[in-house]
Order: sequence, then structure tokens, then C-alpha cells
Amino acid sequence: MQTPLLFYRNSKHRKKQLFFSVFIILISVSAILFWSSLFVYIFFGLFTFVGCYLLNLYTKNKPSVMVSNQGITTAANGVGMISWEFIDGFAIKDGINFKALVILLNDHEAFFKDKNNIVKNLMKSNLHRFGSPAIIPSTEFHLPLPEAIDMIENYRKS
Repeated sequence: MQTPLLFYRNSKHRKKQLFFSVFIILISVSAILFWSSLFVYIFFGLFTFVGCYLLNLYTKNKPSVMVSNQGITTAANGVGMISWEFIDGFAIKDGINFKALVILLNDHEAFFKDKNNIVKNLMKSNLHRFGSPAIIPSTEFHLPLPEAIDMIENYRKS
């Protein structure tokens, strides 16, 4: 049994996310301090909690994509676990302002079987746009996409 192949979020993207969460906290706390009304306390109090949650989430350096003997696991776009039996290959395609790793699947309906309706609709929009329901944005990889694809293919073959 091989050790899983782990990919982490792009550090530049992670820094943007950290900045965004700190910005939300600062704006919310300053609004609470300088404006006093029940609406401001409730509205910006919720934003403060959301900012703290995002800051906690983004400071953890957990793997964003994991490749194992069972398949590829990611939380991006609600993809979840993709078993090797569904995967035919990989492609790199351009979206609006981003590149994505497109995982080419052989049986879309069997892949959709265990997904809820919200995730199905999101993935069907990916299917129309990219030709596959399973895509992973390049920001989820700390390496360039061609290198990541080579590493995944080599892992699969070994």
C-alpha cells in the first residue's frame, strides 16, 4: 500500500484568503465599536464570527487534494472522492480567470449517484462548461498543473 500523494493550496491564493478573513474581522469589529445600534451589533457580530471561522479555516495547512489507492479526494466544488474506476484521464482547461484540472470520467450518472441535488447541479454546470463534472481549480495545487498531472499518473501506474 502506497502512502497518499498530497497537494496543498497555492500559497499566493492562501495569503489572499487570510488577508480577506482578517479584513472582514477588522471591518466588523470597527463597525461594532464606532456605531451603536442593535442592528449593527447583530449584523457585524455575525460577520465577526464568520471572519474568525474563515481565519481559523485558512490558517490550517491541510491538504486540498489527496491521491490514494482508492482514488482522488478533494473538497473543491463538492467533488469529494472520485474512484479510479470512474477516471479515464486528465486535461487542463481554462475557466474565467483560472485554470482547472479536468478529471475525465467514463460514467457520469454512476458518479452522480451518491451526490446531493445542490452538488449535482453545480457539477452539471461544470459538465456543460468543461466537458466533465469533476474539476479542481489550479489554486488547490502547490505545483503547476502539468507537474501535478504527471505525479498523479505516475502514482496511479505504480
